[in-house]
Amino acid sequence: MLERANNLTHPQYRWRLVLGVGLLCGVLHAALLRRLDLGEWQPDIFSIAALYFSLYANRQGRYLPCLVLGLVRDFLSLGLLGSYAVLYSLLHKLASKARLRLDPDHFVNAAAMAFVGTFLVNFGYHAMLALSGDGIGWSRAAMRCLSMACASAPLAPFVFVLANHGLGRLGVQRLAGGYVNV
Repeated sequence: MLERANNLTHPQYRWRLVLGVGLLCGVLHAALLRRLDLGEWQPDIFSIAALYFSLYANRQGRYLPCLVLGLVRDFLSLGLLGSYAVLYSLLHKLASKARLRLDPDHFVNAAAMAFVGTFLVNFGYHAMLALSGDGIGWSRAAMRCLSMACASAPLAPFVFVLANHGLGRLGVQRLAGGYVNV
């Protein structure tokens, strides 16, 4: 019985999900979002995925999946190596504190957290680019980050519901507090 209780707390499908979601986000971004003429209004699906892991993964499974997802994005974007990994690690800290006050299962709360998280990640990335001398200007960067956050915010609650449903169909357990055992 003790062995069975210990098995319930081990994360299920963690690394397969993280790498699969990272590659799926890369394929969606390259194959679909680049072909749509949305201008600056492109949703940041990588940040939504990192926010999902930050909000819903069990206590042992939040930090490393966000870090690895950031490394996958760094590798696929060919930008500053390690920048998204650092930013998603900071997003994890911010989201875990916000989750104590806001329930991510409510549409408005999830959209607000996605808006703030996406804006901060993208603006932080621009700050890193500006420090390295490759920025696009602060006002243009702020408008671009706001546009991406506005496009991502309404998408996030639907992604969260679909992810929770898909994990439920896989048999991944829902833990106390609404966390998922990944």
